[in-house]
Amino acid sequence: MRRFQRTIFSLVAVLLASVAPTLPAATVRVTTWNLEWFPNGSPKELPASEQDKRIAAAANVLRPLNPDIILLQEVRDYDVCARLANAIAPRTYQVAICSAFREPFTPGVGKQQVAILAKLPAQAAWSESWKAMDGVDPPRGFAFAWFKIGGTDVGIYSLHLKSNLIMKSDKTVEAHKNIRKREVAIDQLLNHIRDVIAPAMPMVKSFVVGGDFNTNVDQPDFGQETTLTKLTAAGFRNSMEGAAPVQRITHPGSGPYPDATFDYLFGSNLVPAKPLITPSKASDHYPVTCDFSLGGSYVQTTPVPNRSQVQPGNEDGKKAAVPQFVTLIQPVKIKIAYGEMVLPRGLKLPVISRNGQSVTVKYLDETPTIPVSATDLK
Repeated sequence: MRRFQRTIFSLVAVLLASVAPTLPAATVRVTTWNLEWFPNGSPKELPASEQDKRIAAAANVLRPLNPDIILLQEVRDYDVCARLANAIAPRTYQVAICSAFREPFTPGVGKQQVAILAKLPAQAAWSESWKAMDGVDPPRGFAFAWFKIGGTDVGIYSLHLKSNLIMKSDKTVEAHKNIRKREVAIDQLLNHIRDVIAPAMPMVKSFVVGGDFNTNVDQPDFGQETTLTKLTAAGFRNSMEGAAPVQRITHPGSGPYPDATFDYLFGSNLVPAKPLITPSKASDHYPVTCDFSLGGSYVQTTPVPNRSQVQPGNEDGKKAAVPQFVTLIQPVKIKIAYGEMVLPRGLKLPVISRNGQSVTVKYLDETPTIPVSATDLK
């Protein structure tokens, strides 16, 4: 009789497992958009009222797309990014990072920065300039942010690679230089993932790289360029893969320049869905949106509690003390082993010590000291 009961219980367990709901894989929606000298539309500064119109136009395009993360290129500065984030209301976005790269041939900070906006707070975010290598000096650099999404740690890069603008008479030589600047930049990005992210943030194993790459596999001028193939060779999947050229126009042709695919989203350890390209007159580029799957489907089950487990504590059985945490209420710049970075607003950090108007916190392998006024400490 007992054997029969055990058999029945086993069959019931199998049946319950077979009908357990299968939940879809978590996804993150990413939009990349070159906003063309935003918010002015050109290097010339516009009156604030005209800037507001361009900001509103961009917000009206982004709002229905409803991305979780927005990658921007050709934005003037952090303030403009914050104005755009506010304009997308009722969606709520915060600026994870906006670069402040200097112009190579003119004094001061450039007006074509890269940025990352997101609905959720970044665990870390910073920007870095490309380095000159073997006489090749790519302009600008990248913005990077690390997010925890559905239990997955994801690294996000926003790029704006060298344009095809030629200022000198020898067009063949200058075109080759532009290509090399893009290729060298991608080499540095892949090195950054391997040499900086992997040792400092080993939990980050999934990546999205997006932005304006300024190269097009369909045009003979770029036939020998390896900018895009370097990424796919490193394991990134191109969300544009398989789409016919007419289905992936992100930069409409003008004058002697044909329609082109300059804007891309790549994923590593993520599965990209078919991208959405949204025609818009708010910029000379179209925004590209893609849903990335963070993993396969899984079966939801109810875990059986292990009554033998006890609360973690010390040897005499007392419950361990919970460390104090602080939450940043404003971005804070800190120095780290490989440069500087900005800790974003909303980041929660364990406290090591407090001394007057400053507090020392734990962040990765660093112990930066930050002002109490930048935290929620009273």
